[in-house]
Amino acid sequence: MPAVRNIWREGGVLGFFRGNGLNVLKVAPESAIRFYTYEMLKDFIVHAKGGDKANIGTTGRLFAGGVAGAVAQTAIYPMDLVKTRLQTFACENGKIPNLGAMTRDIWVQEGPRAFYRGLIPSLLGIIPYSGIDLAAYETLKEMSKKYMLHDSEPGPLVQLGCGTLSGALGATCVYPLQVVRTSSNMGAAYKGMSDVFRRTFQHEGIRGFYKGIFPNMLKVVPSASITYMVYEAMKKSLDLEDMLLCCCIRLQLQLT
Repeated sequence: MPAVRNIWREGGVLGFFRGNGLNVLKVAPESAIRFYTYEMLKDFIVHAKGGDKANIGTTGRLFAGGVAGAVAQTAIYPMDLVKTRLQTFACENGKIPNLGAMTRDIWVQEGPRAFYRGLIPSLLGIIPYSGIDLAAYETLKEMSKKYMLHDSEPGPLVQLGCGTLSGALGATCVYPLQVVRTSSNMGAAYKGMSDVFRRTFQHEGIRGFYKGIFPNMLKVVPSASITYMVYEAMKKSLDLEDMLLCCCIRLQLQLT
């Protein structure tokens, strides 16, 4: 609540949407890359195991989801860093920092490498999160299809429920690394990932690595559930599975 009051005092209602335009520009390619890479890797694993989708298993889903998350995160990370700076840096005189000016200042004052500061802890967080999230969602969906729906296709409400549980599980497991990543993005405040770990534990203990998890869950849970519901609807309407199958077969032919 103190954070909510401070944001309201500094920027009013618009303060809660600081950096959201960049967030929208970031999340679209990130989600597209993550889901497309996941489906491609999953189909590749299935065909490598003989073409039976039941053979992919939880390990295959975890691997495909983790790699897909890493690829997507690396591709959009500079935008993610600038978004974090916009959201967390204090506004001077109540004005929202200019996106172009902030990007230019990072480039001039900190160099090009600064746009990838915190990438390692980010990848350490996104790989298990994406793997757990995607694997848990598909496992829960299959369980609901088998035990609750008697082999009929899950509807939107079931998809929302599976997305809620998978998103909550993934976010809780990797939240400490998210805290480290966010702190690492804060310019010169810290000297690196190990410094963030040491100072956070020294000043706040274990609880410091879970600071802010409640508002994070309020964001992640509905976001994940809505994302999966929309993704399932779009996958059916675009015949994505057939398209990915053709791409995978073509890739195998090229490799052989």
